[in-house]
Amino acid sequence: RKRNPSLPTHWEVREVSYDIQGKLKTVMTSLPASTYSTMAVAKLYQQRWEIEQGFRDIKSSMQQNAMTLRSKKIDLVYQEVWGLLLAYNVIRREASQAAVAFGRVPSDIRFKPACQYIAVQLIVMAAANPISATGRRLAELRAGVGGMFLDRRPRPSRPRTVKISKTRFPVDRKAAPLK
Repeated sequence: RKRNPSLPTHWEVREVSYDIQGKLKTVMTSLPASTYSTMAVAKLYQQRWEIEQGFRDIKSSMQQNAMTLRSKKIDLVYQEVWGLLLAYNVIRREASQAAVAFGRVPSDIRFKPACQYIAVQLIVMAAANPISATGRRLAELRAGVGGMFLDRRPRPSRPRTVKISKTRFPVDRKAAPLK
């Protein structure tokens, strides 16, 4: 409100709880109940979560956690972003084709190894001759991606904890948090 005094002092929200894969999820939303039912909100949040995971894959797997784009000019930044989105979609498409061939769902394939494998294979395919063997090479690529399925591991029984970093400076554990 300091930057924009026209903002309201209060926001009216509603709590929406829904069950997904045996787990109860709760979200807060400002979407009106008259327009968006509980199931509609749940579906929207699931779609939003898929988009967030896609952004994570692009940032962490495709850009190796780089903080910025490399380009300096606006047109080149746009080109770089479009190139990342295009590459992401090519990788996701090939991974999903591989998953279907193995009778699995595309979300079961680990993105980072698939990204690295597909990138290398596409470079090799681009330089290979004859071009008429592209269909066979794509089938081999999908077969290779088929070995990158997620393992279904049980979740740990105890919650994760944050480890205290060891520093050479004295730490006052009773100090008030920074504001």
